[in-house]
Amino acid sequence: MKNGRGYRLWDLMAFFYDQFFKRFPPYQKLQKEIIENLNNSQNPADLFLDAGCGTGIMSIELAERGYFVVGVDRSLEMLERARNKKERKRLDNLIFLERDLNNDFNLPEYSFNKIFMIHSLYLMNDPKAALQKLASFLPQGGELVMCNPCRRLTFKELWNGGYSFIRESTRENGILSILFFLPITLAMGTLNFVIQHRKKKQIFHRWEEKEISDLLKSCGFQVKWLEESCLANSHLLLCAVKG
Repeated sequence: MKNGRGYRLWDLMAFFYDQFFKRFPPYQKLQKEIIENLNNSQNPADLFLDAGCGTGIMSIELAERGYFVVGVDRSLEMLERARNKKERKRLDNLIFLERDLNNDFNLPEYSFNKIFMIHSLYLMNDPKAALQKLASFLPQGGELVMCNPCRRLTFKELWNGGYSFIRESTRENGILSILFFLPITLAMGTLNFVIQHRKKKQIFHRWEEKEISDLLKSCGFQVKWLEESCLANSHLLLCAVKG
């Protein structure tokens, strides 16, 4: 990614990413929704691509359910944490690779059945080109599961999100843990403020329902299902099928 789109942002975020999201109720809700919407008839031998895998939260969840998963990300700091978790859990059906989704890259040794792109498309320099590249990795009928912002968050919604994180953290670890988790909350709040500000400058993208549907259609996909998700329903979670 270019500097304007957070080239260094996610390297820095890797230091507290897991601590935040494993205790952030809206993200836990998102993970649950993604898993619940997986087709029950899915063959455990199917190969999944986690495009923009970060520290491997979703990749590991899928691998633990028996799927073979390839996670790709450009942040070495994120990938280091993802690989450490994979080793601790001894997941042989999971591979992490350094790849920049903004650049042309190939994975000819893999044939994917489903691609996950959670909180990644809005960071792309050229979202349409990124989707077209991912479409080339899928067969006809292959599915793309995505979650992306559809509107700006209000200050009140950001405040409520931070409060929910602090509440869950102190309930789990005791009131004194606020000394550890408060700086994480402030860091995530600052990060979201930066993203909100840069969205106004069109550095980060967001799409409403018709806009994302039209974008996917132009790349050879049809929306299978779509629902609001994440903090204050500010994101769209959807599944699209390659036609």
